[in-house]
Amino acid sequence: NLRALNLCRERAALAGPSPRRVTFSVVGANTPLRQLSVATAGLPALTLTALLPHATKTTRRQRVATATATMAPASGRFSLAVEVLQDLVDPKSRKEWEKLGSTAGIARALHTDTSKGLTTAETKARDRVGKYGRNVLPDVASKSLFALIWEGLQDKTLIMLSAGALVSLALGMHEDPATGWIEGTAILVAVAVVVLVAAVNDYQKEIQFRKLNAKKDAKDVEVVRDGAKTRVPVAEVVVGDVVAVEAGVVLSVDGVVIACSNLKCDESGATGEPDAIKKGTEPGRDPFMLSGTQVLEGVGTYVVIGVGEHSFHGKTMMSLRTEDSGTPLQEKLEELAEQIALGGIYASAITVGVLIIKHLVLMFVYGEGALDEHFVSALVKYLITGITILVVAVPEGLPLAVTMALAYSMMKMLEDNNLVRHLEACETMGGATNICSDKTGTLTQNRMSVVAGQLVGQHFDHTKDGHTDAPLGEAAASALRAASCVAEGIAVNSTAYEVRMESSGKLEFVGSRTECALLQFAGRHLGADYKRLRSEARVEHQYPFSSAKKTMGVVVRHGKGFRVYVKGAAEIVLGRCTHRVAAGGGETEPLGEAARQEVADLIQTYAEGALRTIVMAYRDLDRAQNWNDTAGSNDPTMSALTLVGVVGIADPVRPEVPGAVRACQRAGIKVRMVTGDNLTTAINIAKNCGIYTKGGLAMEGPKFRKLPDAELTRACLNLQVLARSSPTDKQVLVSKLKEMGEVVAVTGDGTNDGPALKLAHVGFSMGITGTEVAKEASDIVLMDDNFSSIVKAVMWGRNVYDGIRKFLQFQLTVNIVAVVLAFVGSVTDEHGESPLKPVQLLWLNMIMDSFAALALATEPPTEALLERQPYGKDDPLITPMMWRNIIGQALYQLVLTFTLLYRPDYLFDGVELKTLRHLTLFFNAFVMCQVFNEVNSRKINGELWVTEGILKNNLFVSVMLFTIVMQVLIVQYGGPFIGCEPLDAHDWLVCAGVGALSLPVGFVLRLLPDIPLPSFASRKSKRRRSIKKVMVRSPSARDRWKKAINDVRVQSSVVEMFRRRRR
Repeated sequence: NLRALNLCRERAALAGPSPRRVTFSVVGANTPLRQLSVATAGLPALTLTALLPHATKTTRRQRVATATATMAPASGRFSLAVEVLQDLVDPKSRKEWEKLGSTAGIARALHTDTSKGLTTAETKARDRVGKYGRNVLPDVASKSLFALIWEGLQDKTLIMLSAGALVSLALGMHEDPATGWIEGTAILVAVAVVVLVAAVNDYQKEIQFRKLNAKKDAKDVEVVRDGAKTRVPVAEVVVGDVVAVEAGVVLSVDGVVIACSNLKCDESGATGEPDAIKKGTEPGRDPFMLSGTQVLEGVGTYVVIGVGEHSFHGKTMMSLRTEDSGTPLQEKLEELAEQIALGGIYASAITVGVLIIKHLVLMFVYGEGALDEHFVSALVKYLITGITILVVAVPEGLPLAVTMALAYSMMKMLEDNNLVRHLEACETMGGATNICSDKTGTLTQNRMSVVAGQLVGQHFDHTKDGHTDAPLGEAAASALRAASCVAEGIAVNSTAYEVRMESSGKLEFVGSRTECALLQFAGRHLGADYKRLRSEARVEHQYPFSSAKKTMGVVVRHGKGFRVYVKGAAEIVLGRCTHRVAAGGGETEPLGEAARQEVADLIQTYAEGALRTIVMAYRDLDRAQNWNDTAGSNDPTMSALTLVGVVGIADPVRPEVPGAVRACQRAGIKVRMVTGDNLTTAINIAKNCGIYTKGGLAMEGPKFRKLPDAELTRACLNLQVLARSSPTDKQVLVSKLKEMGEVVAVTGDGTNDGPALKLAHVGFSMGITGTEVAKEASDIVLMDDNFSSIVKAVMWGRNVYDGIRKFLQFQLTVNIVAVVLAFVGSVTDEHGESPLKPVQLLWLNMIMDSFAALALATEPPTEALLERQPYGKDDPLITPMMWRNIIGQALYQLVLTFTLLYRPDYLFDGVELKTLRHLTLFFNAFVMCQVFNEVNSRKINGELWVTEGILKNNLFVSVMLFTIVMQVLIVQYGGPFIGCEPLDAHDWLVCAGVGALSLPVGFVLRLLPDIPLPSFASRKSKRRRSIKKVMVRSPSARDRWKKAINDVRVQSSVVEMFRRRRR
């Protein structure tokens, strides 16, 4: 119904400013036309002024109502409604595109100049942005602090504890109005504090993740504004903008094509169409550009018609918004927490059961048969004791510790130029055993410059002095300027361009670093104005760079015919040349074998000097041909080329890379270089980086991909350099390493690197030179394209895992001691009360969960993390070394606390059992043990000195001081409310002293051998592990299974979205 109405509305709009009568039918109209007129009268593009019903005809299947309406254009500059533009692409309708006057008509309606784009002032016009929206999705509704508090109050154990406290409060006030209210009120206040602290932590975490997501989604888009190309943040793109695209770009907005050359897009993720879609305005081509799709090849421009939630991708993303799933470590810890909680439930139930039985036996022995209010009061106390044990035993802090560690590490990794896109990547990098790295920009500085070459017979070489500004010499410069094929070939066969940088105000080239180096060479030494050369050239067709062919080309009109300029990998282009430009840049001459060998030797010389070699050539054609037909000999870039020359481009190794590579090797991580350079260049650069060593293997991609499976496995063991590689080679390498049980990290910057980045355990894309496809496929974006940032990611990954283990060691120690004390103490007490009051246990719970998670999970990484081997994927969370520390500290604390509970006179003079002072000393000493054991938990890998670097961690010191200050306030001023009485200085010193004994006890424990104990594992977990062992034999099958599950989930969500839209 709305589609028919939109069509009528649009026809009225195209008729001009005068109102127009239109007739339309409403099919299946069960709604009266009067209601329909009310529903449609407020549509933004047109105003419905009258609706005249006609005859209504009813058939067996549907009811058809026909009506005539008078519609007039709505006020405002823009006649095209948002809904009309949406209907062009969802679904695609070339017919409607043509009715709107094709791209030219749409651009006119949007007040856009297709060649110059919008002006800067026009992009900020309120009516444009107000009508079509901004290119951002609405923020996900975040939970307020009050909502998080409410969620915390839904915890079942806290509800039971609060209910018990209320009953205790009522009974206590009935028995003793003066002081009976204290215990129940204290428990309620403690519950409120626990909930508030947890809610504030969650709220802070959500704020941090929002900031990270905002940075994760930030990227720049190339647009034409004020007649020049520029890059703007994606959020600033508006409807009517002219966007320029090339291979590797992921479209951020919907649009219709203005002009393009060999433009193809992958729309399989959006439409399910498996084949590349050829774009263009010609008949048989698709003029629509869908957001969320990838440009596979070609270049082009298009005018934007949909942004934000009104774009195709935006609507899909809005429908698929779901809660983020937990990371693997979070899931593992949640399972462990469930098992510990189950033990707590058993301990709680046994405690309550034993206390009730004991009470009934004593009633029977002393002849107290009445179940009076004293029995009810005792029963309530028993239940509160049991519930409190459960609260302490349930380790809610485990998921919180993971969240804090990940949030903290993500923020800090961003400072180290690692933008984490997927949380699990933080964890996985800690176990990485292989890094397959690109060369350009990652291992090198990506500051390319032409330092040597032979062009039209003229030689120049600045490799010894390193000065690229040094003059070529008058004869050489004159000859190069005279040869038009040099300057024109560099300027026209390039997609790089100049832009004024906002930060420095200087003009800099943007685009491929190789092309930027060539343009700088042409401008500096040949005096060429690349803008003038491009504007004068009549470009017929472009062949964008292909990683498969290792070349790029462009077809321009030349005299009465055509000229094809080609540049690319040196040996590949040289192999296609049959002639060369004679010395001096005049006539051409056949390229004999001697001359060919001379150029090949020069290429080898440059490669041995670690220079990237590029050969430039051209081919003249008398007549036009089907430029899109690139099959075999039809491709004009593949044969009969005329050699212009070869240049050597220097890209120095980053000074910090050799040290970073050595750090990886010490950490048990093998670094491999995967590059498109020739083998000689790759080996020399790998040697400079410290990657290629004696006994290592270096080979070229074509040979690597043809190896039989057995030989491929052997090659991967020692492979250090893979040269002349294609993205497929990288994918094969990653797949084989995973099959061998390695944890693989991969870097990539190109569109075709996407599969390898997805396949790797952790994919790193380049923030500066990386394509949008690579960034979307990656887990972490290297903001500075620097290999040393990967090493920092390894450190943070190991640090996250260590932080969780530190917290786990601390919490399990407290859990064991607190539960045993509460059980034994309450059972042996004549009144069945635990020596630790419920309020005191809740304070301990807060120390264990929130404060300890904050202190231990946010320790900064140290270089020592790189001095050990990676942890294995199947390593248990609790290591034998950790079990030794947990059991040793628990035994020490139990001996100490039982001594204080039953024979306090060993440590304190004049203390009577069960007095308030006795229980205060017991409680205070127990808390001091936890404070100093928290210091012990800073080191879990056998380090002897746990205080090393403690003053560098301000957060840890702050948490410790806060805990101690709060303990002093609670003891000294808590009074009956907490169940304490003030202590004197001597008592404090003794309590602190016995607590501090945890440090020498921990030192001795670290000298003892490890205790091998089984890890916590449920039957479900063991069954899953056995299944995993079977699946590991065929990792490719496992990955396909996971991908299939994810595909089904996404497709189900999309189907549901379309169902809702139909309804």
